[in-house]
Amino acid sequence: MRPVSDPLSRALPFDAWPQLDRHTWEYATTSGDVFSDAGTAAHWRPATTVSYMGSYGRWLRFLDQNGLLDPEVMPDERVTQDRIGRYISTLESRLKPVSIWSYVSDLHNVLYRIAPEHDWSWLRHIINRLHLKVPRGSISPDDLLPIGDLYQAGFDLMENATREAALHSGHGNGSTYYRDGLMISMLTVTLLRPGNFARITLDNQLVRCPDLYQLTIPADEIKNGRHYETGIPDSLTRPLDQYLDHVRPQLLGNNYTPRLWIAYNGTPMSQNAVAKSIKTNTQRYLGKAVSPHRFRHCAATSIATVSPELSRIIAPLLEHNRITTSEIYYNRARTMDASRRHADALDALRHQLQEDFSGDPL
Repeated sequence: MRPVSDPLSRALPFDAWPQLDRHTWEYATTSGDVFSDAGTAAHWRPATTVSYMGSYGRWLRFLDQNGLLDPEVMPDERVTQDRIGRYISTLESRLKPVSIWSYVSDLHNVLYRIAPEHDWSWLRHIINRLHLKVPRGSISPDDLLPIGDLYQAGFDLMENATREAALHSGHGNGSTYYRDGLMISMLTVTLLRPGNFARITLDNQLVRCPDLYQLTIPADEIKNGRHYETGIPDSLTRPLDQYLDHVRPQLLGNNYTPRLWIAYNGTPMSQNAVAKSIKTNTQRYLGKAVSPHRFRHCAATSIATVSPELSRIIAPLLEHNRITTSEIYYNRARTMDASRRHADALDALRHQLQEDFSGDPL
């Protein structure tokens, strides 16, 4: 558990921002109407806005923890080279170069929009130097695990939580372990980007149909602006039913939220909390901490290595390529087909593992 004084533990919530920062943010992100112009950041997609709000909130948390968050000072006036240097030093004690570059780059993008009249060239130079520290080249194979192993690890975690009869202990570890196992298995199937996976909601995104669960995320919430839709495989229907009917209500208590993933205290899990739980449990069960984003690389590598005949599903599955308007429906069908074939391959791998070890499915 990170110390409370760690400014990276979580972003400062929007309602805890100084009033000047809230007003400046709202003015920059307003969409405008016939009576007023749109803000300088009105073009941000919802997913981008959420990401930038988190990065800016971490900057404010850093300032607050160091006694530098003066509510009477304009946001751009708090940004100095000395403070940015101290912020980067704090990040360097916790994060990899790519994450440091990402946080500071996001901060620059926010500042550029909320204070466009300010000269931020000095900050861009710092960001460029940070980017030079980001390792180049592909991810090492040593950092990856077979996607089938990750899929099975999720089921193992759920099965262990059920076997220990911990699901009836209110907010005990059994509920969180079952949730974490379901997260791991669902992520291997959906391969969503971390932010979208953490923010899945019930009813309007994850819907229980007569024969399966359907997951739909609109294009304006996806980084590449492409509609996402897939059916959750049959093997996860019963675990999802168990989670939604029993585990999630235990975690939620008397609280309410449409979000799918619930923390032990009844609140929605943040993207960081989801990532931490997944990394902790993959380390525990497979001996290697795998981040949510790394699941995508594990899937692509496993498909290309273990099932070369399925290599052509990699691109539509991960949605890396851009499309034109005329291709929307074709690619939607292609992605759905790729998702189904990926899920079928995972189930085949899982049943093979169970046969090898004489186990029974969950």
